[in-house]
Amino acid sequence: MNGVEIKRFVRYFYDPPPKYDDMSGTSIWLLGKEYKATPPKPVTTTDHDDVVEVESSSDSHEPSDAASAPSTAPETQQQQQQSQQNASESQNTSSFDDAQLVTGGEDTPSLSNDPSDRGWPIPFLDDFESRVWMTYRSNFTPIPRSHDVDSSTGLSWSVRLRNLTEREGFSSDTGWGCMIRSGQSLLANALIMLRLGRDWRRPGTHTSRTASPPPPSSEPPTYTSSSTQTEASILSLFADSPSAPFSIHRFVHHGATSCGKHPGQWFGPSATASCIQALSAECASAAGLRVYVTPSASEVYEDKFRSIARASATDATITPTLILLGIRLGLDRITPVYHEALKSSLTYPQSIGIAGGRPSSSHYFIGCQGDLFFYLDPHETRAFLPYHASSAEYTDEEISTCHTRRLRGLRISEMDPSMLIGFLIKDEDDWEDWKRRLKETKGKAIVHVLDKEPPVPGESRERKEAVDEVVSFDDEEEDDETVTVTGKEDEEGVQVEASVAASGIARSEAETEAGDDAVKVSVPQRDTAVEAV
Repeated sequence: MNGVEIKRFVRYFYDPPPKYDDMSGTSIWLLGKEYKATPPKPVTTTDHDDVVEVESSSDSHEPSDAASAPSTAPETQQQQQQSQQNASESQNTSSFDDAQLVTGGEDTPSLSNDPSDRGWPIPFLDDFESRVWMTYRSNFTPIPRSHDVDSSTGLSWSVRLRNLTEREGFSSDTGWGCMIRSGQSLLANALIMLRLGRDWRRPGTHTSRTASPPPPSSEPPTYTSSSTQTEASILSLFADSPSAPFSIHRFVHHGATSCGKHPGQWFGPSATASCIQALSAECASAAGLRVYVTPSASEVYEDKFRSIARASATDATITPTLILLGIRLGLDRITPVYHEALKSSLTYPQSIGIAGGRPSSSHYFIGCQGDLFFYLDPHETRAFLPYHASSAEYTDEEISTCHTRRLRGLRISEMDPSMLIGFLIKDEDDWEDWKRRLKETKGKAIVHVLDKEPPVPGESRERKEAVDEVVSFDDEEEDDETVTVTGKEDEEGVQVEASVAASGIARSEAETEAGDDAVKVSVPQRDTAVEAV
């Protein structure tokens, strides 16, 4: 077991929130928004400009020079009181949960004094808390089981045991719905940005933590302002009811009818992207958003994108369109040559985040500071979010279940290489700006924009070094023949060598499907099965 695997094992049982103790001054990024940080200022104990005097610790048994030197004049009572007050203030402001960071300047965000915030900048936490957080839910209207004879073979043991008493179907998605919830989070935040703007913050994110609590009331408070009504109307689209356009019921139904995913089975990134695209088309009036899913993972074809994003057949104006890229950036971990490009993707103003990216489970990554990626964790079971015909019926308590201030982080070296990345293109300027940023990004690119789609559907244009760039994937599996795949990493990327044990034409698509309880690696081939080495 290597170092990364040990960290994964420990983190499974103990996953504390990250602490704001970075001394490098690396900026924090959250979906295209930058929060600057500065390293601690040097503290001097002398009036000389070029001398810093460090005193010995208070528990030292050796007398210091200052202590052994004769006093020149006795301190007055007022001076003693002032010295004690200064020492007390210095102690209170210089220590915080073992993370000492002094910031300065007008552009530097203030740091939180709440111990649960771990010292992170308040504006960053307010932004984080304002992002929509979809989690496991329970006690919703049961999702009927599939009658397909093969449907139970894809269920994990924990899901089977958990649902032994559920005769009517699945009334909770605990253990299998994390990728669906991550996809819902991605889509919900795209709608939030589209309707409320990137600078929108949930009312009372920070002030409510310091202000006096409201007087008790027999009725729970409801959302009444314009922005909160808009937020409630967006969240109602994701309620845990068959009536909601983007409910887990709708995701599962489309997965069963179009993606070969039965209820209770874990969705992969491509199945999730297919559901988002199909449901957005079915509920176009509610979503107000077009969806473009990349057919070959790393390649975005401008002609195809424009055909989807255009306002009408006679109007070529780009309307809001969500680009979804299902990509795989390595074999069992993200290849280092992609690190910079992946981190940069979260700095784009068009960024909507990353769904997936962790072995055996899925998270929704929305920010980073250096190599540390911040995410919203769907693996927390909460009571179902009800569906209300009127958004005014939603209470603050119900809406609050879709937000959290608890920060979680994962190093890029520990992330799973299979993921779904989203970008929201609002108009022509956004499109051109996004393409420019892709070209200027350092490191090996994870996205390529080409002018025209190949004439044959699914036929990729060959490019130099394409084999060690991004490997696309498919949710399908075949079991007739065997192909042995070995991966070799070097500084240029991942080189894949495949030997076909029997006749058959290999496709260039691969996918890692990681359930909540087991990891399964499959590289689908035409009339072939795959064993990963």
